[in-house]
Amino acid sequence: MDSARLPYPPHIRRAASVIAALLAVLIAYFSLVPPGETPAPQISDKIRHFGAYVMLAIPAAMWLAPRRIAPAVIVAAWGIVLEIAQGLAGTGREASIGDALANTAGACAGVFFIWMVARRRR
Repeated sequence: MDSARLPYPPHIRRAASVIAALLAVLIAYFSLVPPGETPAPQISDKIRHFGAYVMLAIPAAMWLAPRRIAPAVIVAAWGIVLEIAQGLAGTGREASIGDALANTAGACAGVFFIWMVARRRR
């Protein structure tokens, strides 16, 4: 696709790719360390998962624009992989289908948000 038709200019997309990568690493770190070693706001675990993956999906969707499904699939897959890793890591964390669903819902919500913003920019 012609870069002039993309919803975000190349420098914004590059910055979004760096932010997405840093957030993915940060989420992985906090997902895999033992539970007592992470600061956690006193809100529902599912809301924390949802929020983290919305925040990851937003720059991922900006980076991979104008694709709509790929960023949601990639971010949701990252959440599922980390849930499986939690169950296998032996750090006292458990894999949770509910958390994987919250991750997936957050990924879809973040991508939908960026899709709506991009539509308004055209």
